[in-house]
Amino acid sequence: MSTESPIILVVTDRKSVTSGAWSDIENDALPHTYIDAIERAGGLPIMLPPVQSLLDSTDRLLDLADGIFLAGGRDLDPDLYGHASHPLNDTPLRVRDELEIALARGAHARGMPMLGACRGMQIMNVAFGGTLEQHLGDRLDMTPHRDVVGEFTSHAVSLVPGGRLAGILESHSFDIASHHHQSIDNLGAGLVVSAYASDGVVEAVEAPGEQYAVGVQWHPEERLDPEGLRIVASLVTESAKYRTSRTPARLAAN
Repeated sequence: MSTESPIILVVTDRKSVTSGAWSDIENDALPHTYIDAIERAGGLPIMLPPVQSLLDSTDRLLDLADGIFLAGGRDLDPDLYGHASHPLNDTPLRVRDELEIALARGAHARGMPMLGACRGMQIMNVAFGGTLEQHLGDRLDMTPHRDVVGEFTSHAVSLVPGGRLAGILESHSFDIASHHHQSIDNLGAGLVVSAYASDGVVEAVEAPGEQYAVGVQWHPEERLDPEGLRIVASLVTESAKYRTSRTPARLAAN
C-alpha cells in the first residue's frame, strides 16, 4: 500500500455484540468485507464512529479524505425524507443517518468521489432530496431482494447503456449479492438511474457528468470477483485523481 493511496472514509454502524463472556456490548463497527474491499482496491480505509462530535466536524473530516464509501446497514429514519415509519423498519440510528448525509452533501459540493452500497445508495438519494419506498413486500415478491434476513440472495441486474456504471463493468447484466427491503421511490435531484432489477426496482443510480457519485442497491463487497472489485476500484481510482488534483492546495495550506 502506497503512502499516496487515497484515504476513503467509511461510517460504522452501532450494534450489540456478544463475544465470549461479554454479552450485548455496544460496538461501533462494520463487516470486514468493506475494509477488505477498499484495501484490495488500493485505498486506505478510515472508519468513523457515528457520534455527534464527528457530525459537528464534517468539514474537517472531508479535508482529510479523498473519497467516501457509504456502507450498508439499518434503515434510515424516514422522518429525514418526510415519511412516517413503516412497522417493519429497523430502529434507526439518527446520528449515523445525519453524519452520512452531511458527508455525502459535503463531498458532492467539493467534487469528492463517493460510492454507496445498499443503504449507502439510499443515503445518497435522500441527501440529494429523494425519498424511499420503505417495504418492497407491500407491492411485489421480495424474495429476489431479501428472502431470509441475515442471508444474501442473488438476482440479475440490468445496466442502463451509456452510464458510468455500465462503462466501469463493461457488461449489460450480471448477478449481484442482495439484502434489502427498501429502495428508491422519488429520485434525488441530479441523479439518474443506471441499473434495474427485472421487476423494475431501481438497482443503481449515479450523477451524470464528470463527478464520480455512484450508488448500487446491492453489496459489491460481498461478491468481489469480478464486478464488485471493479466497482470499489473505480471509487479508489477516482479518489486518487481527486487527491492529486488538490495536492497543490494542501501544500499551500501547510
